[in-house]
Amino acid sequence: MLEALWSVEFKSSFGLGGCGVAVFETGRVFGGDSTMIYVGSFKVENGVIYSDIKVKKYANVAGMVSVVGINDFTLRITGTPAQNEMLLSGYVVEDPSRKITIKAVRRAELP
Repeated sequence: MLEALWSVEFKSSFGLGGCGVAVFETGRVFGGDSTMIYVGSFKVENGVIYSDIKVKKYANVAGMVSVVGINDFTLRITGTPAQNEMLLSGYVVEDPSRKITIKAVRRAELP
């Protein structure tokens, strides 16, 4: 059900936002944006998606900063899985006061 290419729009508790893409495939998550890569895993249990995603800066782009204010961190995300659009929320494992919300929209099926 979740295996697809998704666009992701995110906003942190600092009021910073951004967007990127993520592929959900066989329990794994791969994605990125103009400065960060995302690699992690997901599972669905009892109607809830759980995901831990390692986020790491790969490029120095002038004016671009991480929406949570750090460049190498793990996100712990939960939400309700859906076919076309999901609203997810979570926090930075290394500093749980840094929170994030994510809107994911299904964009393409995997080949």
